[in-house]
Formats: sequence, C-alpha cells, structure tokens
Amino acid sequence: MSKGPASLPTSPVAFAFPHIQWDPLGSLRLTAQETALLRMAETNPIEYTLADSRDASMYARVLLKLLAEASAAGAGTGEVSKIVETCTDEQAMQALDLDPLGVVTHYALSKLSEIIYTLSTGVSGVTVGAVFYVGKDGVLVDQWKALLRILNKGGKGDAYTQKGAARCLALMLITSCPSTRNNTNVFAKDGQVIKPRPISYASAVEPLEALTAWVVSQLKNATGTSVGLCIPALTALMSAHETRILFCTAGGVKYLSRQLRIGTKGAALASVGDNKKKMGQASVQQLYELSFCLWSLTYELDNNYAVRCDFAKESLTVAALTDLVSIAPREKVVRIALAALRNLAKCHGEISSPPAGANAYDGVHFLCEMIACGLMKAVDHLRDRQFTDPDIIDGEYIPCMCCVTYHHASMHIHIFQCIVL
Repeated sequence: MSKGPASLPTSPVAFAFPHIQWDPLGSLRLTAQETALLRMAETNPIEYTLADSRDASMYARVLLKLLAEASAAGAGTGEVSKIVETCTDEQAMQALDLDPLGVVTHYALSKLSEIIYTLSTGVSGVTVGAVFYVGKDGVLVDQWKALLRILNKGGKGDAYTQKGAARCLALMLITSCPSTRNNTNVFAKDGQVIKPRPISYASAVEPLEALTAWVVSQLKNATGTSVGLCIPALTALMSAHETRILFCTAGGVKYLSRQLRIGTKGAALASVGDNKKKMGQASVQQLYELSFCLWSLTYELDNNYAVRCDFAKESLTVAALTDLVSIAPREKVVRIALAALRNLAKCHGEISSPPAGANAYDGVHFLCEMIACGLMKAVDHLRDRQFTDPDIIDGEYIPCMCCVTYHHASMHIHIFQCIVL
C-alpha cells in the first residue's frame, strides 16, 4: 500500500475542537442531519466514517459547507487568524469564545485534510475521487468553491486556513488528472483491484487554473511568508503531468526560479557572522521544497518546447540552481539542485522540436549557461567537502519526495566534470 500525502499540521487552536457547540452557531445554517453527522464523526474512528462512499461524501460536503458558511459570515479575519503558535487549553477556549467561526474554520480544514489523507492510503477501497466527484460522469462537487474563497481573501486571511485550503484543493483536483489515475490502483478489502470510477478532468480544469494562478501570485510576492502559504499546494501540483504544464503555462517557472534566488541570497547572508542564526531549518526546508518543485518540472523538458523556453528565459533557472550548489546551505538542497541541473544538461528537442530557425534550447544550451554561471567551480568545491548526510554516507542516493525514483549523487558530479573535461 502506498503512503498517502502528509496530513495538515495541527491547528494552533486544536484543543478547542472537542468543545465546539454546533446548535448555537446559527450562521452556519446546519440541518439537524448535518449536525448529527458531525457529532457521529467525532465519536467514531475516521476509518469507520469513511468506510462507505456515501457516508464519506456526505461528511466531506458538510465540512465544505462549514467552510463556505463560516467564510461568508466573516471567519478568517478574527482573533484566531492572529494566532500562530499552539495554544494552551485555556487560550484555545478563549479563542473559541471570542472567534467561534475562526475555530470552526480550522476544525473543518483539519478534518477535510484528514479525510483526504486517510482516503489516499486506500481505506476500504473508497477513494478521493469517489468522495469529491459525483454522478455517472464523475463531476467535481460544486462545493470546492468554498476553498477558493478562502484563498481569495489575500493577505487579510488566516495563514493556517489559506495554506490548508490550498493544499486540500490541490489534492482534490489532481485526482482528476489522467496521468495520476493511470498510475493508481484501488484495492478492495479482499485485495482485489477495483475498477476505477469515471472522473471528469474537464470539470476540474477551471478550478486547477484558478488554484495555479493563486500559487503563481504567491510566488510573485517577495516575502517568504507568502511563499510558504503556497508551497504545500505547489508540491502537490507537481505530482501530475497536467498540473505541471498548467503551472509552466501560467509563467510559474520564472517566479519559482526567482524565489529560489531570493532564498539563496538569504542563505548566503545567514552563513556568516551574527546572521547565521536567522537561517533556520524552516528556511532551508523551504529552499529544498522549492528546489524539488523545480526539479519535478524538468521532467517536462523533452516533451514540451515551450517549457524549455521557460527554463531558458534570462538564464534565471540555471543561475538559481548554480547558486544553490555554490552556497550549499544543506546537502539535501545541493543534491536536488544537482539533479535538476543534470536533467537540464540531458534534455533534447527530438520529441518537441522548435520552430524553424528557433533556438532548440536543449542540453547543449543549458550546459553553456551552467559553465557561464560557474557551476564547474562549484562542483569542484563539492569534491573537497566532507559529506555528513546519511543518504550520502549510506548509499549516496538522492530520494524523490514522491518516492518515484532515485539518483546517485556522485553521478551528477561525474557527469558535469566529464562534460567540461
């Protein structure tokens, strides 16, 4: 059984969740049946609630309704939106008193994320598609718009809810992508493969475009906080061919590369003097995740000339990756940057050829950019380093975050050295 996506981090007001009183919250417009379903889900294990596709679908729709109604009533800008650290029991209860709809929003997103995580692990043969795509044609439920409304609040919104809404929406939508469905088997309790239900990718295209546009808008922002909101959704979108192409079409490669350069400059400043403490693990992790997303996009190079053009614009991508190798904030970041550079060096235009007279933007082009950016000098410096990363000590493998493939770290260095020599 394959491991599903990681669940959403715990809400800072999670201690208040068991104390939510649904009856007094009239602005949520819950029916008696919906209230009963919420209470039943609290008393039973999540696997029990999701064991039947109809029950799971009803529960998911109630949670989406909570988000829609709470957002319409002004949730997301109250006291809860100002809380960034985990509350004590007393603080969480105070937040519930002052901003009940804010707590409800956190609750609904936490539960929605738990549903997606649990279904992704293959519980009882019920799938994400069976819950969020309905009818004989498998059309996306209309309630997805509640998640987009949360994102469209902009900088005024609750950071936890925006990050969670974007991630949940991304995981719901990539289920519709044909490339994802073709590589996924669904199993019943007895281990037999279940014939997948029809899922309409066409019904998810507009939401995917809207989500992608939001992600790119966050990447345009120069602050790390804004970028951090979209990284979980961006990482999820990188798992499907269709969404990678949508991201490139929206101009995402340029802004992703730019964010890497901004982050790399911050890492360089933090590597010396009193600034060293400012480059915490979170910043390094953000560099790694952005690098991973860029590396994922390099697998579209051979099949799409337009993508190669995006990677070649202003030599920004190669420069950003080379800077990462040179500064080497962590070995895992260096390894993923080298993997992306290696794919750029090996790409060709045989499948998706350029127009007559146009630059092919193949591996030769990108190698020239790498040499101009000083990559070979950076690789030579790597040879003199004493690696301490367990992945390198034990086998020198570069793991993919999606557990799809592995690359040998020393191979990257050797290839670059051989190309130059």
